[in-house]
Amino acid sequence: MRKAVSVIVLMSLVALLGGCSGSRVVLLDSGKAHNAVVVKTKSGEMVLDKPNTYTEITSADQKPTAAKEIDPEEIKAEFGDLISQAPKAPQSFLLYFKAGSTTLLDSSRRLFPAVATAIKERAPCDVNIIGHADRMGSREYNIALSLKRARVVAGILRQMDLPLEQVTVESYGEEDPVIPTADGVAEPKNRRVEILVR
Repeated sequence: MRKAVSVIVLMSLVALLGGCSGSRVVLLDSGKAHNAVVVKTKSGEMVLDKPNTYTEITSADQKPTAAKEIDPEEIKAEFGDLISQAPKAPQSFLLYFKAGSTTLLDSSRRLFPAVATAIKERAPCDVNIIGHADRMGSREYNIALSLKRARVVAGILRQMDLPLEQVTVESYGEEDPVIPTADGVAEPKNRRVEILVR
């Protein structure tokens, strides 16, 4: 799975306070670590890196206020309707294959109900299916094999009567390994298809 290099902002809300008198930016608790948002004005910036904290902006010429904590119940009362309408966060799945083949491992086949649920909960959504290979065989062979793997997974999803509107199938071959290896080394974790539902 590709890793993000930048800080991830899982969710922030800007709420107008009293008409045009200012704004409040709230960093919600996503249940995951390392989330942050940077709020900038002409006069400075404030980093929110703790869940359930906020800063206020009175004008573009004023620096954002120091970060303050906000009670989760206050967040629910003030922003509950807005939060309930927010799209679900993307979800990813890794499916693994037998060496040199397009045959899914049984443990990976068992993930399809969870993939189906993720798609139904996010419909309409984009589904990215990315095939990967280990470094056994030539670069060209691995590009072709990983594309076949991605197409196998796409075919299974299409047979499941899911609301699939936008499906992208890609092949990375041996270029994006989970575990880097030398050429000619078999690595089961690199023989995979990544499904991203968003």
